[in-house]
Amino acid sequence: MKCALLFRVFHSIFHAYGHPAILSTHPTTLEITTSDELTRRGDCVVAVKSSSAVRNLPVDLKRVLSSSSGRGRLRLQVGRFEFTVVGKGDPRLTFSHETDLVVRKSGFISDRTLMIYADKSSMDIPRDMVRLLQDSTSRVTVEISAIDG
Repeated sequence: MKCALLFRVFHSIFHAYGHPAILSTHPTTLEITTSDELTRRGDCVVAVKSSSAVRNLPVDLKRVLSSSSGRGRLRLQVGRFEFTVVGKGDPRLTFSHETDLVVRKSGFISDRTLMIYADKSSMDIPRDMVRLLQDSTSRVTVEISAIDG
């Protein structure tokens, strides 16, 4: 008798932009914001002027990531570079922040959190890619996917 595993994948694709103040040096977080302002204190921010925050993501995607068995992936693409982060969902995630979206290597949860226990943070982005992210004319494609199954 064969056992078939069924997985459903949900995803969302949107865009953001680079900014001269992007440092991408934070060891435990990665953030994307809808804001067009950024100071050097925002060392986890990798893109600004995003067309989506964690609150605006599709309901099915948030449903999967609000499960303890949910797994997510965030992919950034700018120019010839691509960077992927994989993390876990959690029932405590609220996805309610109106401007930000944060991926965390830790288990810390706030209204901005998309995923926890991620395998990478902003400091893991290759420096050549960061240089493109520091250009305000660089358009960043953001793809978030979640697996339910």
